[in-house]
Amino acid sequence: MPKRKTVPFEYNEQETPVDVVIHESNLSGGDGKVHQYGTIAHHKVTVTSILKEMEDDHSIVASKELMYYVAQELGQRMLKKFKQGYAIELLDFGTVFPTMRGSVGAFDSATELKKHFDVGFTPSKEVRAALDNYTVRTVRKVSEQHKIYSVTDILEVNRQKKELTVGLMAQVTGKAIKLGGKTFGLYAAAVSQEWVGELPERTQWIAMEHISINKPSTIQFFVEEVLKPGWYVFIVETCLSGSGKELKQSVLVSSDPVQVVARTGIV
Repeated sequence: MPKRKTVPFEYNEQETPVDVVIHESNLSGGDGKVHQYGTIAHHKVTVTSILKEMEDDHSIVASKELMYYVAQELGQRMLKKFKQGYAIELLDFGTVFPTMRGSVGAFDSATELKKHFDVGFTPSKEVRAALDNYTVRTVRKVSEQHKIYSVTDILEVNRQKKELTVGLMAQVTGKAIKLGGKTFGLYAAAVSQEWVGELPERTQWIAMEHISINKPSTIQFFVEEVLKPGWYVFIVETCLSGSGKELKQSVLVSSDPVQVVARTGIV
């Protein structure tokens, strides 16, 4: 009786649906057209959370504490090598290396050349192949009728620090951000410094209740004492259009991550 041929086991990973966000670019293409770019909404994971997941799956081969120590030690040694001018191979993810950006001249001084120093990254074939696992779940276009340009301290001397101070006044600048209509408010929600994508759950939003100026291009407010030091995204919700007409549904616009610090001494 002939032997049956063994067929190698193939494991097909489940596809990952992602949310695409379409933005209008502020950069001119020189052709007079409105250019757009897309981003993928994503969450960030840490070494700690991955180790916890491995522990929950009973796939960890050593103690979580030992593996975390090894990961930290490896990271520190990689950073040390990078500071020494090495390109670092990040396991199967790719290579990070020192590079330069922008246009430079042959007679530029060392100080000028250093301004162009940057960090480069070349993803591995495995990482690029992982993109094949993604499928588009939703496509959302950011409304450019309403936009936040910045969230800063109202005092010029403090504005240069690029941070807000608890207990002091701050301002949001933008377009069509005046609060009004059936549903409106200014909120802050804790995020990481690298946050991008989906807003935190609404239950985590903290209302800025003391508004002193409410205009289409400027909102001035008191940074509530309840905010703890950290990074926050500020959210404007309004039912007013750019022309001031009331909308049937509220519009949400958010800022980039902003650092909030505790008040110390005389500011």
